[in-house]
Amino acid sequence: MKKFFFTCFIAFALYFIMVSPQAKAADYPVIQSGQKIEGTLGDDDRVLYQINVKKPSYLEIKPTSYSSDLYFSLLNEEQDEIDYIYGDFGDAASTTPVTRTMGEYLEPGIYYIEAYSRGYDNEHFKYHFTATVKDSETSEVEPNNGSELAMTIKPTQKPVIAQISWNDSTDFYKVTLDKPGKLSVKVTAYMQYMNLQIYDANLEEIADWDDYYGGSKLTSKVKQSDYYLEKGTYYIEASKTYSDYTGKYKIETKFSKTSNNEKEPNNGIEQAQKLSPNVQSVTGLISWSDPSDFYKVVVSKTGVLNVHMTVYQSMNLEVYNRDGDTLLDRWIYKSSNTSSDKWSTSLNVKKGTYYVQVFGNTGLYKLNVKVPEMLPKSPKAKATKTKVTGTTYANGKITAKIGSKKYTGKSNSKGAFSIKIPTQKVKTKVYVSVTTDAGTSKSTKVQVK
Repeated sequence: MKKFFFTCFIAFALYFIMVSPQAKAADYPVIQSGQKIEGTLGDDDRVLYQINVKKPSYLEIKPTSYSSDLYFSLLNEEQDEIDYIYGDFGDAASTTPVTRTMGEYLEPGIYYIEAYSRGYDNEHFKYHFTATVKDSETSEVEPNNGSELAMTIKPTQKPVIAQISWNDSTDFYKVTLDKPGKLSVKVTAYMQYMNLQIYDANLEEIADWDDYYGGSKLTSKVKQSDYYLEKGTYYIEASKTYSDYTGKYKIETKFSKTSNNEKEPNNGIEQAQKLSPNVQSVTGLISWSDPSDFYKVVVSKTGVLNVHMTVYQSMNLEVYNRDGDTLLDRWIYKSSNTSSDKWSTSLNVKKGTYYVQVFGNTGLYKLNVKVPEMLPKSPKAKATKTKVTGTTYANGKITAKIGSKKYTGKSNSKGAFSIKIPTQKVKTKVYVSVTTDAGTSKSTKVQVK
C-alpha cells in the first residue's frame, strides 16, 4: 500500500513539473550537448528538457520516434516555439522507428526541447533524441544590432565571422574612411537568403543587395561590390530576408585610396575648379556622395577647344558657355575590356569663359583641355658647340633637347636666354622650346655651328 501511494506521489509530481505553467527553468532536467535522451510517452504526455547554449551556435536536434504520434518542438526561455516537427514521423512504429532532424542558429541562452504525444488509443511508445550544440566560432562583437551599437571594423578588414540567428536577426558594422577611395565589400553567406545594405553617416541607403541568395549550410554564396566613397563614416547592415532563413556568414572589406587631385568642392559652376588649357591635367573622382565635378576654362584666343579624357567606366561630359548654354553633351561609353579608354573631342570657341562638367557612373577619370591657338610662339634660337642662345618671352622656361638629353634654363626679363650644353659636333640638331603659363611651344630646330 505504501508503495502504491509513493508511486502516485511521484507520478503527480512529474505531471506537475511537465505541465504546470508555473514551473521554472530549474524544474526541468538539464541535458548536455550530444547526450542521448530516452523516454516513453502516453496519450497527451508532454516532457520538457532544458539545454544551455553558452556561445553563438547551431543547435541540431535528431529525434527518433517509435510512433507517428510524436510531436517535437524547440522553445525559447519563455517557452515560445522556435522550431518544430509535427506529424513528420510518417509510418513510424514499434519495430520501424523513424528519425528526423531539425535545427536552428541561436544566441547564448536557455532553451527547451519539448516532446509530446497526441495519441488517441492509449498507446505508449518510446522515443529518443540527441541535441548537439555546434559552436559557430563567430568573431563579431555583440551587441551590434543597430547603428549606435555597430561593431567597428577597419577599412581593410580581415573576414569577420558572424551569424544571423533566430533571436539576433540584424548585425551592423561601422567603417570610417579618412580619405576618398574605393571600398570593396565581400560577403560569403552560408544561408539561402540574406539582406545587406550599405548606408552613409546619416543612414541614407547607398546600396541594397536584394538579389543575394543561393547559399546553404554547407555551400556558400559569395558576392562582392565596389563603392567609390568620400571621406567619412559608413555602415553595413546584414540581416535575414525571411524569418525562416538563418545561418553563418563572413564579411570583409578592402579599401584603396584614389589618386584624384581635384580641388573640392567643385560641384557647380560657381564652385568650378580652374583648369588651364595646355598646362593642367586633373584626376577626378565621381563618388556616391559627390556625383558631379565642374571645371572652369578661360580661353584667351579664338580657336579650337580640345577635350581629352581617360575613363575607367562610362561617364557623361558636358561643356557650357558663360551663360550656361550647352555646347557639348556627350555620353562617353567605355566599350573595351582594357582598364581604361582614351577619348577626345573638339569644338570651335571664341575668346571667353567655359565650363566642363563630368558626371555619371562612379569612379576615377583624367581630364585635360588644350587650345593650340593659346600656345606660346616658338623661340628664336641658335647653337654653338657649347651653348644655345636666343630670345623669347620674358621669364620663360627654356628647354634644349639633343637626342634623348634635355638641358634647361630661363629667359631674363627681356626674353634673352643662354644655356650651356656639353661640347657638340658641328651640325648636331638641337630642338629648343619655351614653356609659359599658356603651355609649351612647338620646338625650334637649329644646328650647331
